[in-house]
Amino acid sequence: MNAWARPLALLAEVLLIGVLVTVAALPVLTALPAAAAGAVLLRELVDEGRTPTARRFAVLLGQAVRDPLAVLVPLVLLVIGALDVLALMGGLPGATVLGPAIGVALAAVVVVLLRAAARWRPGDRWAVLVAEPSRDWVGHSYLAVALAVAGLVVAQAPAFAVVVPGLLVFAAVAVERR
Repeated sequence: MNAWARPLALLAEVLLIGVLVTVAALPVLTALPAAAAGAVLLRELVDEGRTPTARRFAVLLGQAVRDPLAVLVPLVLLVIGALDVLALMGGLPGATVLGPAIGVALAAVVVVLLRAAARWRPGDRWAVLVAEPSRDWVGHSYLAVALAVAGLVVAQAPAFAVVVPGLLVFAAVAVERR
């Protein structure tokens, strides 16, 4: 492969991973396993030069979904977030203070889940990955900024919603590897 073509191939492969993660995360309940499968594909791409495929992604996704916690955590997060939004929109007293506080709390949970997904390997237990304490506040802040930028990008150009989950997985893997 030509020297100028390799960066384009890498971009195409990362975009493919992003699309696979997005499609697999559409049911929301599979968002965490989809991110984990995308992280494994990304690590295999960088470490071994293994080209990501939809078949390999499906195998990894199936392994990640086997642990019930992988589906329960996004479900609980979705229910709590939806109830909080409904309460805030319904005129909850103190909504001007609670709204941003809830947003920050949900972003913190998403950052923790992204970091767990970036560390996941086939056979790992989600309870161990999510509960594992991380004192890497710099890494957490990097991912929080990436999450905020992703939100702004999608708000400005909704078409990017297709690749943003893959880019967040890419950011999470980069933070774990630094």
